Amino acid sequence: MTHWVEVLLKMVDGPQRPVMGIARAAHADTGPRHVYDAHYGIVPSYVGFGLGELRLFRFGRKTRMESLDGKPLFIADGHTCWVFQAGHDDPIETNELNTRIPDPGRDLIVSRPVEHWARPGLARPTRPIEEVEFLGRPCWNVQLKTGSKASPMVLTIDIETGTVLKQEGEEGSAEYIDCALSDGLPDSTFTWTGPVRMPRNVFAEDRARSIERSISNMQWFHDNVSAQRIHANVLVDFTPTEVRRDPEHPDSFEAYFEKGAGRLWRRTRSSEDWLLPVNWTGRNYPTPIRAWSTQTFDWACAIDLGPDSLTDATLAQLQVVLHPGHDVVGTPPLNPPPR
Repeated sequence: MTHWVEVLLKMVDGPQRPVMGIARAAHADTGPRHVYDAHYGIVPSYVGFGLGELRLFRFGRKTRMESLDGKPLFIADGHTCWVFQAGHDDPIETNELNTRIPDPGRDLIVSRPVEHWARPGLARPTRPIEEVEFLGRPCWNVQLKTGSKASPMVLTIDIETGTVLKQEGEEGSAEYIDCALSDGLPDSTFTWTGPVRMPRNVFAEDRARSIERSISNMQWFHDNVSAQRIHANVLVDFTPTEVRRDPEHPDSFEAYFEKGAGRLWRRTRSSEDWLLPVNWTGRNYPTPIRAWSTQTFDWACAIDLGPDSLTDATLAQLQVVLHPGHDVVGTPPLNPPPR
């Protein structure tokens, strides 16, 4: 019986002999892909299998991916990564932490760090490890738990070298369709000595192009549609869909309307500062709040439709419904500026 630790020790540092071959992926969904990711600072680079075949070289933690006509797509020497993008001759020079490789096929392209396999409760075999033959080579077939609810992942691992020859999961599968071992590959296989682009510069260039495109599109609209301010009346349903109350202030409430696009507040009339959230929509600017007072209560309302969306006429209609027969007598002290 083969134990998981035996397999892990064989594969964790990547292929123990140089491996080269042709690989391809079968995606579970061949349409546009949504890759959910989060990052801080520099935008990461993305690498992965396309819809066609490619040539793949592996040795230890080193990788080289190239098209069948020899154009490099991704190179990694174990520390530095070079990511080649369509339309650019010079690659982005980065590192593995800032390189995203979504499945299917991540385990063919790079070897995951030791920390990945050491996480408790994850990446553990869900059934006995099998010995199979793949591409004429003796292999282990390992089905792994990858998360609390995720479908298991199946790896086919070459027994001699520890190379992952096939990976199957819910995103699809990737596999070598032909591979060979080599006694050695030149160091230049896994390095790039030509000109490079740095991630920070790439981010600045992409941002500049995005701003330029936005300005150009706005100019096109002004030239071909309208250059004037466009105003139109919009019917807003102020009926609350959720109301929250504080037992310590029984006459106060916070109500949500239009599925959270707007809020309505009330408190017992007071001369104390009324602190209300000014940026509750997730946007980068505050949502304007209109506030007023009756003899008994302070009221406030906000809706995420722009700074002038709550007009005086709209507010007057709202006040008639909320407190009929009670005139507006003033404005509460709302969100005073910091001193």
